[in-house]
Amino acid sequence: MRRPSASDSLAAACWSLALGALLLIFHAGHPLQAHLVHSDALYLPVLFDDLLLRGGSMADWFLTPAPYFFPDMLLYWMAWTHDADVFRQTLAHAVLQSVLVMPMLYLVARRTLAAGAWLAAAALSILFIWLGINAGDPFVRLFSSAHHYGAFFASLLLIACWLGLDARPRKVRAMAARAAIVGVTFLSTLSDTLFLVQIVIPLAAATLLCRHVTGTPGPRHVLLLLAAGVAAMASYRLFVTHPTRYSTRLSLASLPANAEEMGRIGAALAGQHPLLAAALLLSLALGAAGAVACLCKRSLPRLSHTVQLLSVFAFLSCAVTVGAMLLAKNILPVPRYLIGALAWPLVAGLLALACLLGDRFRYAGSGLCLVFSGLLAAQAWHVRATRDAERHYYPEQIACIDRVLATSGARHGIAQYWDAKRLQALSRHRLTLAQYTDRLQPMKWITSTRFYRDGYDFAIIADAEAAQWRLPRAQLVAANGEPLQSVTCGDRTVLIYEAGRLRLPSAAPSR
Repeated sequence: MRRPSASDSLAAACWSLALGALLLIFHAGHPLQAHLVHSDALYLPVLFDDLLLRGGSMADWFLTPAPYFFPDMLLYWMAWTHDADVFRQTLAHAVLQSVLVMPMLYLVARRTLAAGAWLAAAALSILFIWLGINAGDPFVRLFSSAHHYGAFFASLLLIACWLGLDARPRKVRAMAARAAIVGVTFLSTLSDTLFLVQIVIPLAAATLLCRHVTGTPGPRHVLLLLAAGVAAMASYRLFVTHPTRYSTRLSLASLPANAEEMGRIGAALAGQHPLLAAALLLSLALGAAGAVACLCKRSLPRLSHTVQLLSVFAFLSCAVTVGAMLLAKNILPVPRYLIGALAWPLVAGLLALACLLGDRFRYAGSGLCLVFSGLLAAQAWHVRATRDAERHYYPEQIACIDRVLATSGARHGIAQYWDAKRLQALSRHRLTLAQYTDRLQPMKWITSTRFYRDGYDFAIIADAEAAQWRLPRAQLVAANGEPLQSVTCGDRTVLIYEAGRLRLPSAAPSR
């Protein structure tokens, strides 16, 4: 067994320091916490609570359009077993996801670099943690469940298996690699359609494009990859009782509006982090050059064949993703769709740098590890010194609502979407919230049919929110009379009725 080099030991120490800084930053009440406890981010916590503690069934649920079966549910289950407190579960998941990215990156780096794989993986892992804390969307999704980061996580495993096919292993290993490729592709595409667009199709195209240069897997493996993705798309309705997946429609008419929105996303990234934008552009330029070289059946000088393939794949992944977002007619461009499209160029770019520098990469890689882990440590120290630790995240507003409802025994209520899952997940009074729109229509979106009933105990009115996100108090009172209690908690008002006596009037007419 090879003895770890000094640079590998330094990388391990820097990675451990970065993880320690991440824990301190989370526990010190950093604003980053807000990304973990809004209603979208609490999809899996509420789902797991319902399935494992309240006797619910997956058949009851209106899941997200991307159900996130794999790897998100698996990773969150591991975090769920760690602690009963939802906030600590989300922290455990964030750290677990940050930790496990490292071995996945190492598997890819080991397939592409003759030396320095551990150092490259550590540098990338630390960089992603720093970006998640400081670069905003989409990098902050590194710490969230069910926000498309799982597709990038799964793609690392797929790419590692895919590159392993080029090594011509023994027959048993080759069969295991093919099985892993089919399994990861099927589960990931079933879980998130974006995986097909962002990973499967670009990987198939890059493989065919570079085949004569890099000696990558042949057409049979490409067909196997595509077949697994298509089979997952066709199987969606077999696994989901209440389909919520919408079909993407492309139209040139959408190009101007979507291009304007994409321009704002790009301008925000370049304006706040110009060095990051420059690194992404350099990596994408390298991928484009690699694609042109492959068309000419040539190799890029000083780059290994696997690095050239990864660079071309990263370029095509970004191009296909951006192209789909520009032409999408019924889906608005948002940063979270760009997770893989921006993460893979960084991976391919750093591996290309390691390949170009050779033995000298131990200095550049060690420098990157030291700089970014040092920045994280300094940031953690600053946050710890200036903010109060919140090991048990329990906002005063939710505590107030709990106190009010505990006196009456009310447990089953209604709220607007952005309050329902957040209050249900973070409450210590074991509440159940049914989601309703401003027209008092059931909002069956990322929720369970079991949460709805004929009568409720209370309603949460979001007084400070726009009308489109506020339950109409006047209509509720007109239909049910004045509540037994009306208590204000911050910018929310709690209307408490006798148990089961709050009934909803007919849906208001459309505006």
